[in-house]
Amino acid sequence: MDLGSPLADVIPGARGQLLATLVQLEGPVTVRALARRAGVAPQTALTLVNELTAIGLVSAQRAGQAQLVSLNPSHTLVAPLVALTRSRERLIELLRSELSAWPGLAGAWMFGPVARGDGDRGSVVDLLLVAATTTETAAWGDATGRLVRQVQSWTGNRVQLVEHSRGSFALAIRGGSPLITAIREDGVPLTQGSQSLLRMSG
Repeated sequence: MDLGSPLADVIPGARGQLLATLVQLEGPVTVRALARRAGVAPQTALTLVNELTAIGLVSAQRAGQAQLVSLNPSHTLVAPLVALTRSRERLIELLRSELSAWPGLAGAWMFGPVARGDGDRGSVVDLLLVAATTTETAAWGDATGRLVRQVQSWTGNRVQLVEHSRGSFALAIRGGSPLITAIREDGVPLTQGSQSLLRMSG
């Protein structure tokens, strides 16, 4: 799944780009401005706006010589469209829910392109897991294997796990690991204790 622009996976092409842009608008814009933000040709945008206005999904109003357009918030299709554009946020919710029940987990983060919000269809879901004691147990191996399968099922994307014990994580921090820099800059904490672990280990 394209976790940077998930709506494009379901509605490809200019229509998907236009709808994704409309969902993110904070107020009405001209068709030309909408086309520029969506990265489509003005005439294509106008054609699509007319089609979407005809089914009531887009509202259009005159403002002098210009036509201002926006999503019709009461339309029944708006909520599903919004949900599609927030697929990355939904993935984070699912991960937090899953990991909250893990025994022996000291901390967890998502990092990399998906965490930053600029991933694409080929992006790997990068996860860092820190075990309270050791990663060398059958229970831990079973849990991580299940997590990888779940994330792949939720997204269709490959998963890369980086696993640390609490001790090796502290050593990585003290050693100035690039991974720790990435976590500090744009990592998304997935458990309540993650941020305090990052501070305590430094």
